[in-house]
This record gives sequence, structure tokens and C-alpha cells, in this order.
Amino acid sequence: MNAAAMLGRLKFDPLGAIRRGGERFRNLHAVKRWRYREREPRKPLPVPLLAAFGGLALALAGVGGWLAMKGEETVQAREAGLPQVTVAVKGAAPPQPAKPAAPAQAAAPTPPPPPAPVAPAPQEAFVTLTPAPAAGLVEETKTGPLPRIAEDGRRPWQVYARPFPATDKRPRIAIVISDMGLSGVTTGAALQKLPVGVTLAFLPYAERLDSWVEQARTKGHEVMLSVPMEPIGFPRDDPGPNALLTTLPSDRNVERLHWSMSKVMGYTGITTTTGSKFAGNADALKPVMDDLKARGLLFLDPRLTPKSQGAAAAEKAGVPRASADRIIDRDLARNSIDDQLRELEAVAKQQGSAVGIGFPYPSTVERLSIWATGLQDRGIVLAPLSALVTQTKGPNG
Repeated sequence: MNAAAMLGRLKFDPLGAIRRGGERFRNLHAVKRWRYREREPRKPLPVPLLAAFGGLALALAGVGGWLAMKGEETVQAREAGLPQVTVAVKGAAPPQPAKPAAPAQAAAPTPPPPPAPVAPAPQEAFVTLTPAPAAGLVEETKTGPLPRIAEDGRRPWQVYARPFPATDKRPRIAIVISDMGLSGVTTGAALQKLPVGVTLAFLPYAERLDSWVEQARTKGHEVMLSVPMEPIGFPRDDPGPNALLTTLPSDRNVERLHWSMSKVMGYTGITTTTGSKFAGNADALKPVMDDLKARGLLFLDPRLTPKSQGAAAAEKAGVPRASADRIIDRDLARNSIDDQLRELEAVAKQQGSAVGIGFPYPSTVERLSIWATGLQDRGIVLAPLSALVTQTKGPNG
């Protein structure tokens, strides 16, 4: 095909090209206007809605102004119409009464008389014990200071005793808590919580013995010495330093007794909680009782076994003596201790007096403290051990 033919096929329409170009330009311009057009302004709110908002604002402003001027009066009026209860709170300041509207002053009410002081029970009454050592009651020896009978006849068991009225004819119960001083914690708790009518027996080898005995006597407790003696299970059961033994000669046992006696002053006599074997041997007990008699001390037989000879040996020597009727805490259960204390009450009512012995266990201290609070109401008095002893002159007067 020649060039003329090719040109003939081509149709050149300049006007059509111009029209098509104009359409493209208009289309492009329309797209740009759609992309970058500005937002149309919002239509204004209707007039009724604006009026409603305005009314609401005016109403809220009015309520606020009314509350500012009349709110307190309204609250007071509302509270005046409600029932009210005034409750007194311990420790809080009493409410101030409203001032009366009338000018006349009301007469002040007469204050009630103060309650009469409640007298403490006799066993809880504070008493002052004779300071120890008392003049004339100390013998200086190579072992140390020992108690003795004064030249004027005063005896340590009487001078150092807790005073008790002889005119009190109620049944008496003496409670002796032994082995004091072995534990500082239990000893301190017992001194803090036990009734002062309870008699306390301290171990001679206890630490701070002088301090413990002074604290006890300052509070009003009568004090004894718990001397270590040979138990049935010796030597497996160790009673402690310088214990009295059935295998030792009498002079050696007296030396050991003096070792215990010299550790502190102010006690009324001795007992033991370990000497189940020694207290059953009358021959071993005799020199001990003779020494107690010569020094004006008393003896408590704890009756650790049915074969105990302590009370009989003391009676034979003429030593002031007493015997335990119950060991109150063989069983540490609280109800068991309570049972033993009730049995002591029955014994006291039957024979006029009873003696219980125990240890400073927490449960024992707790039950004794509770038991003693109601003892007076049951017609029984808690007495020191010295108020229950039996006295005989013995073979030597």
C-alpha cells in the first residue's frame, strides 16, 4: 500500500479532538472539586430548641440561688421533724445542750453521790509484810546467813508470815504454788496474775532469787523455800543441786539443807516437790526436822506418795506443820484443775481447812485466778499457809 492510500484511511477531525479535550478537562476539574471542596456550613438550631435550653438554664440558676439563701433553714426544718436518738459514747465529750430560748436559767440538777468504794475481799486486801531480813532473826554462818529464833522468842515462820485475822471463822483454803523461780517467764506471769493470798515456794538455786522473793513479798505473798530432796527415780530423775539424799549421813544432809536456806531470807518454812523417796524415810527426815524446830520454821508435807512420813516426823519434832490435801494440777486440763479446786472446797467445809499444792503452769494460774474471784461468795476464804499450820511442842518443848 502506498503512502497516499494510508493517508486516505486516516480521518483527521480537529473539531472532535477539541471537544474531547474539553470534556476531559471538565471531568478532571470536577474530581478536584470533589476532593478539595470545603465543608458546607451547619444549619442553625431551630428556634424552639434554643428557647428550651434557655429556659432550663434559667430554672437551674433559680434553684441554685434559692438553695444558697434558704437551704440551711430547709435542712434544719427537715431534721426537726425526724425522730432522733442520742447515744452516749464512752470517752467522747458529752453533747452541749441547746441554749434555752427563755431568759430564765433553770436550776442545776444535784449531782448523784459518788459510789461507795467496794472493800476488797480479805484475801485480796493489801497488807505489808515484815521486811526481810528482820532484826534478830539472822545467824551468820560459814555457809551464809541462816534464819534463827530471836532472843525475845520471835520465830521466822510467824514474823515473815502474811497476816491473817484469827477471828475469821470461815473455812480456809491455802494454795501453795511451788518451784517458783525456775523459769523467769512463768514466775513473772504468776506474780502478775495470782491472787496475793496464794503462798509461793521458790527453788533455792533459781536465778535472781533475791529479786523474785522481794517482788513476791512486796505484793503480799507469803513465801516458802522448796528444798530439793531425793525422788524415787534418782539418779535418773535429778532433783537439783545439793539435794538431800537418803544415802548421805545426817550431817551432810543438814549441810545441804543450810546451803538451800542461805540463798534468801524472808521465808516461813520449807516444802519439797521432788522428795518422794526422802520424805518416806523417817530416819533421814529426823535431823532435818530437828533443824527446822531449832530455827523456828514450818514444814509442808506435799504427800507426794501415800508412804510420806513428813507430817509425822514434823509432829514428832514439834515443828509447825501442814499437809497437802490435793495436788491441783497433776492433770493440766482446765476442767481437771477445776475439779480439784472444788474438791478442796468440799474438804475445807468438812474439816475447816484444806491445802492444795500446784505449779506455776499457765493453765494453773488461769484457773486459780478465776476460782478465787468467787470464793468469798461461796463462804470460803483464801488463807496463807501459816494460817493453817498445826503446832505441837515436841519432845524438847
